[in-house]
Amino acid sequence: MIILRIASGISDHFPQRVSEWIMTAAILGWSSVLAGDTNTFATSKSFVVLASYFSEPNWSLICFIVGMTRLAALVVNGTFRQFAYSPHLRGAASFIACVFWGQIALGVCLAWWGGGSGTGVVAYCTFMAIEMWNLFRAWADVGAARKGR
Repeated sequence: MIILRIASGISDHFPQRVSEWIMTAAILGWSSVLAGDTNTFATSKSFVVLASYFSEPNWSLICFIVGMTRLAALVVNGTFRQFAYSPHLRGAASFIACVFWGQIALGVCLAWWGGGSGTGVVAYCTFMAIEMWNLFRAWADVGAARKGR
């Protein structure tokens, strides 16, 4: 019965949260790539700046925690009405993901100015913009939930 309730809760809110689900997959994908290949940063000039902050295993762990927190918030969102803080969790996860994608965008931008590829600048700035939208939507839901109480 709980599985049906979760499935119903996810499907009811999926159209409004599709960008959050996509970005959850992106950050968990990043986590798995970095966990699977600890030479990712060494093979591209675009990640020199990121490597100066943390190692691949540390970035992988951060991405995994953010991705799983967001996944939990998306599953709980609308499924369990007594848990009123899922928009807060979604907002926090979006904020952290904004910072994450922003750091990557900054890193690839600096690498591009130093002779690296510029394609990552467009891709990661787009990811950051999507996360900014997700952040806006989550905090709008926080406000709507407060008005509803």
